[in-house]
Amino acid sequence: MDLPRGTVTYLFTDVQGSTRLWEQAPELMMTALEMHDRIIDQAAVENGGVSVKPRGEGDSHFLVFTSASGAVNAAADIQRRLDATDWPTLKPLLVRIALHTGVAEVRSGDYYGTAVNRAARLRAIAHGGQTVASAATWELIKDSLPAGIAVTDLGRHGLKDLSRPEHVFQIDVDGLVNNFPALKSLEATPNNLPVQLTALVGREREIADVEQALKRDRFITILAPGGTGKTRLAIETAARLVSEFPDGVFFVDLAPISSTDDIAQAIFESIGVRLAAGDDMRAQLMVYLAGKSQLLVLDNFEHLIAAVDIVTDMLGAAPHIKIIVTSRERLRVSGETVLTLTGLDATWKSEEEALETSSVQLFVDAARRTDHAFALNMEDIEPLGRIVRLVEGMPLGIILAAAWLDTLGVGEIATQIANTLDFLESDRRDTPDRHKSMRAVFDYSLALLTEDERNTLLTLSIFRGGFDAEAAQSVTGATLRTLANLASKSLLTANRDTGRYTIHELLRQYAEELLLGEDAIRGQTVDAYVGYYSDMAAVAEKTIVSGRQVEAMTTMEDDIENFRAAWRRSLEVGDARAARRFVLALWCLYEVRGWHQAADSLFSQALAELPEADADEATIIAREAARGALGKFVTYLGDPKTGAEMSATAADRLATTSDRFAELMSLEAWCDGLAYLGAWTEIREVAIKAIDLAERSGATWWRAGMPNWLGIAESQLGNFEAAEAAIEDGNARLTELEDEFFMAWNVMVRATMAAMSGQLDVAATSNQKLVELSRSLGFQRTLQFGLQGLGDAKAAAGDHEQALDAFLECLAASYEMGAVVEVAGLLTRIAVVHVEMGRHEKAIEILASVLADPVRDQKMINETESIDTLAIRAMASAEDQLDSDAAESARAKGANTPLGEAARSLLEVLHGEMELNGGTPTRHLTV
Repeated sequence: MDLPRGTVTYLFTDVQGSTRLWEQAPELMMTALEMHDRIIDQAAVENGGVSVKPRGEGDSHFLVFTSASGAVNAAADIQRRLDATDWPTLKPLLVRIALHTGVAEVRSGDYYGTAVNRAARLRAIAHGGQTVASAATWELIKDSLPAGIAVTDLGRHGLKDLSRPEHVFQIDVDGLVNNFPALKSLEATPNNLPVQLTALVGREREIADVEQALKRDRFITILAPGGTGKTRLAIETAARLVSEFPDGVFFVDLAPISSTDDIAQAIFESIGVRLAAGDDMRAQLMVYLAGKSQLLVLDNFEHLIAAVDIVTDMLGAAPHIKIIVTSRERLRVSGETVLTLTGLDATWKSEEEALETSSVQLFVDAARRTDHAFALNMEDIEPLGRIVRLVEGMPLGIILAAAWLDTLGVGEIATQIANTLDFLESDRRDTPDRHKSMRAVFDYSLALLTEDERNTLLTLSIFRGGFDAEAAQSVTGATLRTLANLASKSLLTANRDTGRYTIHELLRQYAEELLLGEDAIRGQTVDAYVGYYSDMAAVAEKTIVSGRQVEAMTTMEDDIENFRAAWRRSLEVGDARAARRFVLALWCLYEVRGWHQAADSLFSQALAELPEADADEATIIAREAARGALGKFVTYLGDPKTGAEMSATAADRLATTSDRFAELMSLEAWCDGLAYLGAWTEIREVAIKAIDLAERSGATWWRAGMPNWLGIAESQLGNFEAAEAAIEDGNARLTELEDEFFMAWNVMVRATMAAMSGQLDVAATSNQKLVELSRSLGFQRTLQFGLQGLGDAKAAAGDHEQALDAFLECLAASYEMGAVVEVAGLLTRIAVVHVEMGRHEKAIEILASVLADPVRDQKMINETESIDTLAIRAMASAEDQLDSDAAESARAKGANTPLGEAARSLLEVLHGEMELNGGTPTRHLTV
């Protein structure tokens, strides 16, 4: 649908008392609504309007007009036709209509923004049969009213969005009833709800949750840490409910109250009732409330918990009142229903979706108050994502960040927030002290804790990405009761499904900063943290080598941030024995998941932190184990010569120590580097050495896995019987272990051997098995080989489209892992397919990009030709089919396109927009 844009007039309708009509005669009501819908749709079409979709209940309609007079005519036509209809229901359908004009904000086939919300709020105060318009609409129609229509000025009225009153005008239609009761605006019910200077963003679902809870229960606590928007949510919800409480809706600010004795006085002052001199204030309050139907909002109750009995006493004395409490802590009394408020949504999958996300909308809204000309550019989406995720969608944090836009760009704001908590502060004079900065918010929360709770929170700040109760007990001594208390005070979030706890990241940083100043507890906390997770890593290593890799990966990934942090802590404090426990488990996880660049950084730190001179055996083992693992990832990232040298050095040095597992891991990594260098004779020697070492040392897993390297080396050297024997030996041992990690490599070698001997059907079947096995394990590296093999098989069979699909998915996996050699090799394969399909200019463009990159002279693993040999041959074939000018143009364009950009372009254009994690994927790829 082509929705009107620019300045438009919104027309909102709904049926008065429709719920009762449905209950009385549902079949008759269904017929009546069909008649009602036809009348509204016809009026829209005849007056140039567009029906967007229902808004609210099923009997509501939302129309949009480019002309305000067209909207007024449509509203009059609707009311006339409704009045003239012979309804089948017991009573005629009475429809209230609201008109409001504003600038359209269109996203994903719908309208958003404050103008739409204001139209809905305006409709809410009207009566059935009545049509009302805003001042904005009146200004456009007042000089050209249609015949038979007049306007009555109803004055200014507060709407339920509280941001500002609206001057309301009634559209009077000749021949219809034009006398109605007073509008159901805020003024119609006694209240003291504070007028808000800004519109509420992104809390519709939460408001609906509170409204629904108040239908069932009388006492609701909105629980959340400071800065999350508890107060604003409570006020907005109360405003929506004013018509349901004839004796009023009242907001009671308890923040300034320092004594529990003053609560009753604060409530009386908010309601505006005088107290009798000398009588007990609390008793007077109970007598006053006894017959009332009121809603009370008690804001900021957390520091008055000792006086919570006043809430239960009021509920007991006055059966028709309801209470909303906002607090950072549960009140923990009978009848309390707790609704926990979290941050705004801070995740999205596309730039378009980002614009519809509540955290982004709040940032833009706040930014425009700082700079009215602010417009969000697409290049701002990524740093804005970092901002809202750093503050975890907390509204106060978002608003404090946006306030810097008068001096800084979005990217610089993101960088500053990541560097220091103190960046998030406000200089606005009307901001309460407890909301002046994120630090002030947290200071206020910590002041409410006992000493034990405070110390526990500080020590829990050592965790990254959450923790479970066992980890908390082992590292910090926290009991379940202490964790529950901190959760009840909004300082921890408990997930019942996973059994894990999390701390808001900004609060965690704040608490960790305080922990640094607590020497008495910091040292023992760090030691306990490193010990706990290094023990977990040691268990993971045993689980991995017993063949249960999926189990180990799952356990580690649940706590991956803690594993990484504890690894780094072990290096910082020089605990080499603990560091060694991490190496094999992290090596295997990062290998399987394809986190090659992250592994480069992770293991490099060990070489930087652990001393090489005068080192004891434990330090030598930890450092060289890390070096051996690092060599594998350096190889994957495009430098096999250095990678092979690193792993070989590590293996030699580890041979003089007592750690055979670390030595075997380094020997295996050495084979990777040698494979990219085509050194198959050396690989055979290293594999035989490793198999013998594993046999002698009882390293069953390595004994089962290393025949893979022996098999591929023998096959590349033309010794197919020896290769087959090695692969069968490894397969039997891996099957007995029920291993998946080395079994994936075993299947890969089998597929490679089949392809080398011309058994294309066997190769295709083996590669399909490899793809399935790799996906079940989440093994990106072997998935890459399986897809490449499938692509080769499809290309050989002349199935170009399926070959492209396989190569493109393989390219995506290689790109994400930063496997630069594979990226170049796959681009060359894709170009060859393009040549076969007659797409010669595209092929030349891709090949020129490959040939311009330094990686061109390397070989893909198991390949006998270098990448540039194949690329030059394909280039010549493509150029033969083009005139020289076209070929030269394509070559120039490709030569100026970095390898990473060429890969990303192919993945986006030919394979749809794939999620590639963004950024620069390798040392050579530049996006």
